[in-house]
Amino acid sequence: MTMGLKLGKPAELALLSFMFFSFMVAHEVVIEGMWESFTHIPDGIALYITLFQFTFVGLGALTVEALLPSTSDSASAGGEKRQIGFWMNWLPYLGLSVLVFMSTALSNHAVHYVQYPVKVVFKSSKLMPTMLVSTCIGNSKAFGVVDYAAALLLCIGTAGFAYGGGKGKEGILLLESIYGCGLLLLSVFADAFLPNLQQKVMAKDVSPERLMMKTNFIGAGILLVAMAVTGHMFDCIDFSIRHPKANINLVLCAVTLFVAVFCMTRLVKTAGSVFSVTVATLRKGATVIMSYLIFPKEVSALHVVSLILVASGLVLHEAHSQYEKARQKEMKEDPGTRPADEPQQMEKVESGLLKTRSTSSTHMGDIVWK
Repeated sequence: MTMGLKLGKPAELALLSFMFFSFMVAHEVVIEGMWESFTHIPDGIALYITLFQFTFVGLGALTVEALLPSTSDSASAGGEKRQIGFWMNWLPYLGLSVLVFMSTALSNHAVHYVQYPVKVVFKSSKLMPTMLVSTCIGNSKAFGVVDYAAALLLCIGTAGFAYGGGKGKEGILLLESIYGCGLLLLSVFADAFLPNLQQKVMAKDVSPERLMMKTNFIGAGILLVAMAVTGHMFDCIDFSIRHPKANINLVLCAVTLFVAVFCMTRLVKTAGSVFSVTVATLRKGATVIMSYLIFPKEVSALHVVSLILVASGLVLHEAHSQYEKARQKEMKEDPGTRPADEPQQMEKVESGLLKTRSTSSTHMGDIVWK
């Protein structure tokens, strides 16, 4: 179900992916426009924008859940009421809020210590750790060598595309670079766990809207207190009063992010963490390509190689998927392809287990349905 529309799963995934692509590109354009349009921006403006986003996304999720009850799981509220205590209901969302903050704030802060292209390379590599975490916590089956090879090609190609347009800082000290890389590692760590833990939470009959609402409200509350204590809040409010046009950017930034986050959370719920991160990785490359189409720039050899790597990763993944589907179909149709001990197991079923069914059908039914 997508915003009340009844669609098949392929159509739903295509629609969600397209909307995520479109609104994330618009979000990045609005953010860049804000930095380019105003001077003397306060130091805490990045936190202020994040606070605005947390608040708006939380309110948006609350509104969607109220207006479209069909998109929220009725079992969600009942399931949460059965939990023990207030903190047990909110503790998982507190962890998700921390991961969201780590993913965004640490990577943005790292740019003070490393060149921007370094950040791009790190953030483009999050697909592979996401696959590892997904396998370790049981969100998906174990991935094969071909899957990781395709993911590696995709990550390297995406990083190469964005790296070519990056402008870095010169003269960065070694210790500062190490510190910045450490921040980026923590950010990628958060990127790997965030969609996987979201998938785990939503597997317990929690709707995407409820997850978005609680996660973002917690993040907004923590950030509001932090900005008030540090004094950044008052500087940013003064900036908003002196520059009314900046508030338009804030609203557009929040609206575009809400739609993008809504679509991404739905993708995690519908298709899993690995698929959603793959879409996000491809979106980064698509953003760079659109940038070159809209604002013509010089195309280097690095961009050509990167495009070939991305295409190779996609082709390799698709070819491997088709091979696995054909192999599974062949095994179902041709009994000769089954393992050697499977006929013996089938004989045991026919001679032993089927006889047992008549005397223990009730017990067997309990086992199956439990």
